[in-house]
Amino acid sequence: MAQINATTRLGAFVASAAEAELAAEIAVKAAICLLDSLGLALASRDEPTATAARAMTTDVAPSSRSARIWASGKHVPLSEAVLANGIAVHAHFQDDTDHDSWTHPGSLISPVVVCLGEARDAPLRVVLNALTAGYATLKWLGAGESVARGLIGRGVRTSPTFGTIAAAAAGAAALGLDSLKATSAVAIAASTTGGTLEPVRCGSDEWRVQNGRAAHGGFIAAELAARGVQGAPDALEGPKGFLRSLGGLDRTPETWLKNPDPATMIGVMAKPFATLGDNMSAVIAASLLNRDGIDLARTRRITVTIWRPYTEYPGTSFKGPFTSIVQTQASTAFAVAAMLRYGRLDYEMGAEHQRDPEILALVEKTTVLPDDVGTHLDATVEVETDDGGRYRRIAREAPRTLVFQDEARATEVFEARMVRSGFPSGAASQLAAEVFASARNGGAMPIRALLDRVTSFQGENR
Repeated sequence: MAQINATTRLGAFVASAAEAELAAEIAVKAAICLLDSLGLALASRDEPTATAARAMTTDVAPSSRSARIWASGKHVPLSEAVLANGIAVHAHFQDDTDHDSWTHPGSLISPVVVCLGEARDAPLRVVLNALTAGYATLKWLGAGESVARGLIGRGVRTSPTFGTIAAAAAGAAALGLDSLKATSAVAIAASTTGGTLEPVRCGSDEWRVQNGRAAHGGFIAAELAARGVQGAPDALEGPKGFLRSLGGLDRTPETWLKNPDPATMIGVMAKPFATLGDNMSAVIAASLLNRDGIDLARTRRITVTIWRPYTEYPGTSFKGPFTSIVQTQASTAFAVAAMLRYGRLDYEMGAEHQRDPEILALVEKTTVLPDDVGTHLDATVEVETDDGGRYRRIAREAPRTLVFQDEARATEVFEARMVRSGFPSGAASQLAAEVFASARNGGAMPIRALLDRVTSFQGENR
């Protein structure tokens, strides 16, 4: 009998996930995450890294080995579609967040399951099952942050490092692999994964590529396993395996002694603003202050209090000079200042306002303090003015659906992104309603039909 270890446990879970019956709540959450990824891929159409990735692809006729690039509708080889779509979803740094693994699942999982689903003419149910398996795998790998923190402490970026394994799990589920082959898929991925934090720290571009490469690597691992390639039996926990070599940990996490739980994806958070997930709560608090109409011209001091691990993440403490978009997206002070000044924080803000004198003046007046009591959901922003006024807001005062989206909020966000991408008003909302209805009622909608709709209204933007 094969040894039951973390690697085989994960493989067995993945094999069973393909045929699992998802609770309606989980299926709808999976659909919310799917629409988030599709909308982001179209929204980032003009981002240079996403554009470069599309330019590298090869036009082919539709077939069982091709899939569409979501931002253009062009059919390309399956592996190229996974890579290009993964880069596009991550390109604006606004894809969703799983806290336990410190990852952005949308750019890691959705490209694999949607592209495979399209190539295999699968119904929505198969795609949502595989997507859920991938998301649950990410949270399981993070092990309540313990493994995630181990990676981060060694300069290893969690998204592309966990991501290859989770993408392989999702791919194995989408392909319907049995337990042995699914185990090999996650093992191959665990032995071929990785990515460093240096791009985020310094503000270069390749962090966008990291998640696309992880999705691509997971897809390749699943395809190889499907064809009989064997992975290391103890790839996750072995003496020279993932946990010890990359995470620097010598004890198997307690959570790895149990199966991943599909219901944990309910806790995945959307990113309403284009900034590091570390900054999200602080920016939410700043958005509430912006609505209060404070006279920023009289600002004397801004104090931001956020969860201590976020203050220690590479790039968050940077206060300029800003010479790249990702420096502005990583900087807590810039993100808060931009939100206080303009009441928005999108990709264009980081691109167009790097030298904005009003933002930079507020950045100089900003102090970020670590919080050892609260959680990742807690942050406060306080503005002191020259006349002695103090204005303070707490992130938890904002509507919960801002980050934990329900159908209405997800539809609103999807509609806004798709209208900007060429959809007529109301068309995306109608499509979202149909996707949610299908998710609740067995997922019979063909994934190809969904993609036909997503790529049908792009006109001159193609």
